[in-house]
Amino acid sequence: MVSGSGSGRSTRSGGDDQSLVRYWRILRERVWVIVACTLLTLLVAVVYVEAAPRAYQAEAEMEVQAASPNDSTLAALPVAVHQTGDPTEDVLTGASLVTTQPVAAAVVRSLHLKMSAAEALADVSATPIGQTGLVAVQATASSPSLAARLANGFVAQTISRSTARVHTAISAELPTLRSQLALVPSGQRYGPGSLGAQLDELQSLLGQNDPTLVSAAPATLPTAPSSPKTKLSLLAGLIAGLMIGVGSAFLLHALDPRLRREEQLRDRFGLQLLSRIPKEPRGNRPRPLLPSELSPAGHEGFRTLRTILAARGRSSESRAVLITGAGPGEGKSSTAMGLAAAFAQAGARVLLIEADLRKPTFAASFNLAEFIGIEQVLLGRTELAKAVVPIRIDGSPVRILAAHPTTGTALGLSSAMVRKLMSDAKALADFVIIDSAPLTAVIDALPFAQEADDVVIVARLDETRLNKVDELDDLLGQYGVERTGVVLIGDHPVRHTEYYYSESNGSSRDEPRRGRAEREGSAGNPVAE
Repeated sequence: MVSGSGSGRSTRSGGDDQSLVRYWRILRERVWVIVACTLLTLLVAVVYVEAAPRAYQAEAEMEVQAASPNDSTLAALPVAVHQTGDPTEDVLTGASLVTTQPVAAAVVRSLHLKMSAAEALADVSATPIGQTGLVAVQATASSPSLAARLANGFVAQTISRSTARVHTAISAELPTLRSQLALVPSGQRYGPGSLGAQLDELQSLLGQNDPTLVSAAPATLPTAPSSPKTKLSLLAGLIAGLMIGVGSAFLLHALDPRLRREEQLRDRFGLQLLSRIPKEPRGNRPRPLLPSELSPAGHEGFRTLRTILAARGRSSESRAVLITGAGPGEGKSSTAMGLAAAFAQAGARVLLIEADLRKPTFAASFNLAEFIGIEQVLLGRTELAKAVVPIRIDGSPVRILAAHPTTGTALGLSSAMVRKLMSDAKALADFVIIDSAPLTAVIDALPFAQEADDVVIVARLDETRLNKVDELDDLLGQYGVERTGVVLIGDHPVRHTEYYYSESNGSSRDEPRRGRAEREGSAGNPVAE
């Protein structure tokens, strides 16, 4: 029946949505996506490693010994580096002399390389090494020998060009110094600080390299390629694959938020799990699954549902149970039939009502040819007792009120019409089972939900969309309809199926209404057969 807007409704915790457990379950459910992405990126990394051209890197070291301003001889010469008071700046100055266009052109000419100066310059870098005064000259090439030759060549040509400038300056200054020395008395020509000593020092420098640049360590042949880096590439592929896989798993979860676990119904919507119905072979069956086609585990699931629903009411009262769901094709009609058969097998008087007027299935499922439909009863054109059809479902007597397949539209049900029908139905049966259309798609059956004593939601694993369950939950809450719980379709069959309660031989564990039904039958109100 209709309850208060907050009556009997569990508060949504939402905790699972924000917990690490929820994230772990999402990843576990879509582990195949993570594995596939990881393997794919690893494959791409392997292909890259195999197909990428090999590159080798060699390194030579050049030391910078900046000329002191106290050295009068060097201070007057165009040596490569003069002290500035900042050792870091001195080394940077020396490094900048290496990677220049003239040096690159000189290297290409001296090594007889088949490349341009710009190409050679693009393959070389000069970087200071900490505070050591050393410059690392690194060259990258397609072969180990070419890489070593380039690194050594750039160091050698840098020193050579600077040395040439120094020698040119010395050669230009020597004639002047010799002329001046000839005018000095012979006894005063030589000695500390004399013009002769300066002349001797310049003549000595003329036979040396620029003293501010020194080749510290020549490059050796590299033993392995610097790129592609096999281990690093594979590791990067593995990490990238995991990241893409994890992101894809959460993206798929967001784009396809289907029901994957029963905990989602409990934790997200506060729905009590009433029963688990195992997944049954469906094939291309155009009609609902009949109780006679259920597996033993399926029968046990409906007996469990019957026991729970029977325990909710008093034995002296008839109860109406509405079966609905969040979307079509989730097993609502099969659940209604299975529950009706389970109650009937326990000896209860059962009336099965088809409230889905748009897509009725009872006529085809039970081979009904001529019958008075629910439409006539709702419109007051006939009595309910005259419209019900007695049949047997899985060997047990059940009365049904079906809808005509030609209805195809809603009747504009009012609460008064439905209330009258439900009142008459409860007078005829102990349990009234109502097969409803999905309320999120068709709201016609909402008056039935408001008049029902129990509203059971059917959900199917891997098919029911959580956003539709959310929509159904909001709809029921808006109209103050209390949700009894959920029947989960598609659960795995129980492993041990050798023991089930046999109801045909009278060994049923619970038999609601049986005594009452037999008493009323003997009084002239027998179960219709």
